[in-house]
Formats: sequence, C-alpha cells, structure tokens
Amino acid sequence: MNAQSSAVPAFPRHLKFEGGCNFRDIGGYAATGGRTVKWGQVYRTGVLSYFTGNDHASLLKLGVRAICDLRREEEREREPTRWPDASIHSLAWKDDTNTPTVRGFAAKRPRTATGMRDAMIDVYRALPVWMAPRIRGLFECIANGKSPVVVHCAAGKDRTGVAIAVLLGALGVSRDTIIEDYLLTNAGGNFEHFIQAHQHSQLGLADAHQPLLSMPDEMRRMLFVADADYLLAALQQIEQVHGGLQSYLKTSVRLEPAILQQVRDSLLA
Repeated sequence: MNAQSSAVPAFPRHLKFEGGCNFRDIGGYAATGGRTVKWGQVYRTGVLSYFTGNDHASLLKLGVRAICDLRREEEREREPTRWPDASIHSLAWKDDTNTPTVRGFAAKRPRTATGMRDAMIDVYRALPVWMAPRIRGLFECIANGKSPVVVHCAAGKDRTGVAIAVLLGALGVSRDTIIEDYLLTNAGGNFEHFIQAHQHSQLGLADAHQPLLSMPDEMRRMLFVADADYLLAALQQIEQVHGGLQSYLKTSVRLEPAILQQVRDSLLA
C-alpha cells in the first residue's frame, strides 16, 4: 500500500452531505517528480440531484467553478443536477449509438452474479473509447482555469472511476494508489441506502421496468461494488489496445501536450 495514500489526510477525503452520493476529494496523493496532487481542486462524486438546503453552505464553500457530468442524456433528464450556484460552468455531452450501458451488456450474459460481474468488466473495457471526448473536456476545463471541478456520473464509481484514474495517471500517481482511490467507494458509497432514502434515484443503472432494488442480492452486489478487476479491465484496455496512457491521451483523447502540462501545473503542488 502506498504510504502517502494510506496516511491520515490533512483534509477530509470523504465529504459528507445530506443529499450527497460518494463525494470525495482526490487531493493528497503522491505524484510524479516528488509532487503531490492538490487538495480542493477535483472532487469525484455521484448524482447531484438530492442536496438539501442544509448542504448548500458547505457546497458553496468548496468554490467549485465547473461540473463535469459524465452521464448519458436520459440520466441527466431524469435526475438533473441541482447545485446551489446557478452560474457554475457545466460540461455535458451528447450520446452516440455506441453508448455502453450495464443493461446492454447484462442482456448478453446469464442472469447470475457471475454474469453481472462479467457484464461490468465488459462495460469497463468499453469505457476508454466512449469516454475519450468526456476526458478531453475534463482536461481542457482544468487547463482553462475552471477548477475546482466536480466530476460525476450516477454512482461516482464506474465512469467517474475511469475518468479519475486517467487523470491521476496523467499526473503521475502510481497504479496502486489509483486503485486504492477507486476502492474507497466501498467505504463511502452506500448505494442501497441512498436509493432507499431517495425514492426516485436509480443511479443510472436501471429503468422503471427493472428497478435496482428488485434484483437478486448477489447480482445487485456486483453492480454496487468497486472491484479492482473492473478498473483494471479499463486500464488494461488502454495499455493493450491504445499503447499505454500517454498514447491513449494523444491519439484517442486527442490531447495537446500543452493542455496536459497546464493540467499538471494546475493540480500538482
């Protein structure tokens, strides 16, 4: 385990809000050249639809300048972002015909826990290509001075997990630490409790014909868990298909070296 990431952080890693879902700061990790990822610049989280009035003052204190919403259009319509500052810069993208979904991959697998786990790995393998424009938008947002930024999807685990893994990797954070950060979802993301507390929330993983809480427990567990093998499937895809992270950023994400350097200058102390 990386000593830097396992040490008690100077700032809270998990931020607690009444209507928050898996809200975390990615600061404090050891990065390239003996530098450290700055605290209070990038937050990763799930859906932003259920904040209460009691959350607003704490949210505004974060000084967030942009929200990077990685969800599909239908998810954004069903659970719109509700942030207390209406002037905040918002990033969102149109869907294409090759949008990878858990439902789509699960339909091709047996309706068992193993089938669902395999479907999740299929999703993660598909995410690097589909998310390339979203990742480019996130990097450009940071490079253009629009941080602090909130990066989120539905649960703050899968799409957010891949985006943050790519960002941390670009900053020179070790793979072990990247996996550690991803696995923190298991400590901070009680998704069943969240869904039960917010009756309309489905975290983008199901539709009205197949609500999450009606699934067999063993299948639902595969959906909710942050499994290191899931994220490793995406990272291995980047290595094996795209020639590694730097090649992926250059050819798939189409990121200019100057943008990457600006991101590092902005986020590393």
